Amino acid sequence: MERDRRTEAAAHALHIHPNTLAYRLRRFAELTGRDPATTESFAEVWLALRAADQLGLTS
Repeated sequence: MERDRRTEAAAHALHIHPNTLAYRLRRFAELTGRDPATTESFAEVWLALRAADQLGLTS
């Protein structure tokens, strides 16, 4: 999310291969029912993560 959906930049920042990131995004979509490739799901997940952080639910 911090790389504005640029998978090459995100993979580089995470020190993983772009194919690994693509696989993890597919798995995320399968497990959550939220496809981060769509703007609606991306925004929903981003807002949920921000809310969890504000509520102190993340470590």
